[in-house]
Amino acid sequence: MTITEIHAKHTFSANCYLVQSRQGNAFLVDPGAEAEGIIATIRERGVTPRMILLTHGHFDHVGAVKALQKEYPGLPVYIARADQELLEGDDKTGALGRRFIHDQAPYTFQADGWLREGEDLTVDELTVKVMATPGHTRGSVCLFCGSTIFSGDTLFLHDCGRTDLYGGSFPEIKESLRRLAALEGDYIVRPGHGEMTSIDEERGWIAALLERYP
Repeated sequence: MTITEIHAKHTFSANCYLVQSRQGNAFLVDPGAEAEGIIATIRERGVTPRMILLTHGHFDHVGAVKALQKEYPGLPVYIARADQELLEGDDKTGALGRRFIHDQAPYTFQADGWLREGEDLTVDELTVKVMATPGHTRGSVCLFCGSTIFSGDTLFLHDCGRTDLYGGSFPEIKESLRRLAALEGDYIVRPGHGEMTSIDEERGWIAALLERYP
């Protein structure tokens, strides 16, 4: 497995990940912005994208999806069902923030499938396991592939995602963090923003948070 981080320069400095199999196929995690840079990286790596996985539905994690699907017709996109409403452009969700995307028209699309805990997705030798981690949004998930967790906006380096937006819940994100801290063994954590970290690095911070806010 080869992981390439593609860092958006402008749109909230979101992290997109290109995860490549030994056979040259790949999946994308959270292509949030600057699709031209993502496409250029795919071409440079000489890989074929097979699916897009979204950790949640906020605009800074999905903003390049439509351009990628135009470039690669038939490329399926998956998200947790609870976050589909964030892809439908309802103003009450504030989800897509289309003023940050070049096209000022409503930026909406329908996922092709759902990410469900207990159901795995595969690309060649790569197996992606899903953990439901609500709190930042109702449908936030963490994606496990080998010893790596793509944590979206659930867990950052010594921090977690905000819970004051539509669908957010501090009690739920606390429980999600508790589950992550209880994992056996260590994992590399590649978040939706900022530097990568690890579960071992975050256990103490999570314990302190849960002690402060039981």
